[in-house]
Amino acid sequence: MKITEKTTILELLKAAPHTRKVFDRHAMRCKACQGAVAETVAAGARNHGIDPKLLLRELNAALKEGK
Repeated sequence: MKITEKTTILELLKAAPHTRKVFDRHAMRCKACQGAVAETVAAGARNHGIDPKLLLRELNAALKEGK
């Protein structure tokens, strides 16, 4: 799996729960948010004032590490 700007947050958290630590590090409490069902990673980043490209890099790194 490669995480893209169009990946929904819920889809990602279901496929790779360990990526939650990246969201937590940015104070994005996405697991508890109803918006995570349809919100993309990029939209979530923008809504929290985070550079989407930075978040994608961190999420893909965490996915690759598998931890």
